[in-house]
Amino acid sequence: MSSFISFSQSFFETLLTWIVPSFFKVALIILLAFFIQYLINLATENFLRNLKLIRRIETIRQIISSSSHLIIILISLMMILNELGFDVRPLLASAGLLGVAFSLGAQHLMKDVINGFLILIEDQFTIGDKVKLCDISGTVERLNLRTTTIKDTNGNIHIIPNSEIKQVTVLK
Repeated sequence: MSSFISFSQSFFETLLTWIVPSFFKVALIILLAFFIQYLINLATENFLRNLKLIRRIETIRQIISSSSHLIIILISLMMILNELGFDVRPLLASAGLLGVAFSLGAQHLMKDVINGFLILIEDQFTIGDKVKLCDISGTVERLNLRTTTIKDTNGNIHIIPNSEIKQVTVLK
């Protein structure tokens, strides 16, 4: 019985000295992450509200929101793991090496992203435009950095990688 009491006493001491202070720091990191995401969304809305191109605004807002959300989650996760006592330096180094290997293997994906970025910057077409891409005519339903989604007149959905878009015809 005394071994159980000493075990439970040492368990609670460990809990109080390791987990409780970390819990408050982890909670603060999570709250800060939500607050930063809220500020980014608010700043994006305020900035884009001043622009006149309504359909383009929605596309840009969607991309900024999803990109910032992913970045904030990754940074917060690294901070939480560090706070819980895990050494994140090997994880970051491994991620860097995996990034190099991934970039060599995913050159086509990078072409998609670069072409998607150029489509947005050059304002070639936006969500809601009637276009002809790769011999497919229809209305742009979604546009992100990697793919363009088009709905044709029959209701079929076509997902086209942005690197495959060689010519764009915006229909009236």
